Amino acid sequence: MSRHEAGRQAGSILLRTIRSGTSGAEVFLLRQPGGATVATKATRSPRVSSSVQVQRHALMAKHFASHTPAVLGTATEAALDVIVTAAPAVWSLDEAIDRLGPTPELYAAWRDVVVALVTVWRSTARPGFDPGHATRNHDLRCRRGLQGLEDALTTDLESPSGWSSLVINGSDMCSWAGAFERLLGVGRPDFRVTCHGDPHAGNVLVASDGTWHLIDWEWSGDHHDWRMMVSHLLGSWYVRDLLDHASGTASATSDRLVLDYAIGETPRLRQFGIPAADAFRRMTTPARTEQDLGDVARYVALLLLREIPQAVLAGRRHLIAPLLGECIRLTTGEHSNHPAIRLLRAPVGAAM
Repeated sequence: MSRHEAGRQAGSILLRTIRSGTSGAEVFLLRQPGGATVATKATRSPRVSSSVQVQRHALMAKHFASHTPAVLGTATEAALDVIVTAAPAVWSLDEAIDRLGPTPELYAAWRDVVVALVTVWRSTARPGFDPGHATRNHDLRCRRGLQGLEDALTTDLESPSGWSSLVINGSDMCSWAGAFERLLGVGRPDFRVTCHGDPHAGNVLVASDGTWHLIDWEWSGDHHDWRMMVSHLLGSWYVRDLLDHASGTASATSDRLVLDYAIGETPRLRQFGIPAADAFRRMTTPARTEQDLGDVARYVALLLLREIPQAVLAGRRHLIAPLLGECIRLTTGEHSNHPAIRLLRAPVGAAM
């Protein structure tokens, strides 16, 4: 059975096919004979099986009953894993912004998503976070990010392990080994929370009437670091603006990497980070604010690092320098003045 065969149902009409995230999954949106729309997600050798996704879906449905599409069925054949869900809308919030721009209505939907997430975080907060029990493991994600970077680089940039000097826009920052060690150095939060696990606009379906639905529950769980979740709410918009506007060059010798780049235009999506800033202020405490800011910065740095392979695969090598340069800056003492993190210190906006 091919992915395409898994995605088709007798008598249905294929509306669109979407390649999903870094898992290599394909999602087929189908209009059934009765008029209902379903999403069939087919993944070859998934990291998280459909049976586990169903369990995690049940956890999300418990907290987001009206915002969690129903699971209609699952199937596994050889290494191909399939999950079928209802599709109450056909565009993600991310795609809607591509089509319509960052409208007030889409901003309102996103803010509502963040408010709902934070409400669950606060109601499920429990002491005793243990990285070994977390659905998303920071160390493992960092190692995968490093492997992705090494795979994406060509021989002209050498191997990251040899970069004893990193020069970013003329400033000698540190070694790669030092930057990566700091990237790994996330402290533990005071408590764990229940969360979707990958809360960004690509995982939110939004209908024309403004209603929204959380999709892709692979990483949902009740043992999350809320700072990692804030990094997704905040960092995904910063990363997107960077991808849209930044450009630069990267060159290297056996022991020195030189990154020269410009960030580009004023970010047009910055307002979408404001709800994340409000979320941060609701979750942190005065005694923990500086530590929490530094850890959110490390998590955002990892998001940037993990974008590099996809940028190279898409033929956008001009993004290596800004993605890697900003990743490194966020692991240093400069993070407090970084545009993404500075937003978290901004005056409190409207009450959530």
